[in-house]
Amino acid sequence: MAPDSPTPLGEALQQLARAQRARLAELLAPHGLHAGQDALLWVVWQEPGMRQAEIARRLGVEPPTVTRMLQRLERSGFVERRPDPSDARLVRVHPTPRARLLEAAVRRAWDDVEAEIAARLGAARAEELGRLAREAADALKRREDPSAS
Repeated sequence: MAPDSPTPLGEALQQLARAQRARLAELLAPHGLHAGQDALLWVVWQEPGMRQAEIARRLGVEPPTVTRMLQRLERSGFVERRPDPSDARLVRVHPTPRARLLEAAVRRAWDDVEAEIAARLGAARAEELGRLAREAADALKRREDPSAS
């Protein structure tokens, strides 16, 4: 544990998150994507035409963060923002054909990271780590949203 770490578990979770983010960034960089953009694109691939506020909610980030990410993705030609057909004040986000070409590469990057973890931990321990991480995330979500109980 680092001397300034609040807890061993907290430090381990931060190290894991940083390592995963760095490895994904390495794998996605050749495709012109930056860390976090893959998750945003995945949401848009699953539900084209989603509103920016909903994307922010799904990703668990603030709307201005999504706005900045979308601006960058739009400049790169991966998404387009269009006015909502029924309410021009709202904006809907759509993947471009160029973005659709990246879907398999993003999935492969995510699979590669999981395979690297499984190679180090073994398949059963990696699966257990995933289960525990989901349980921990669910526990924290319930704390912030009492209606989730």
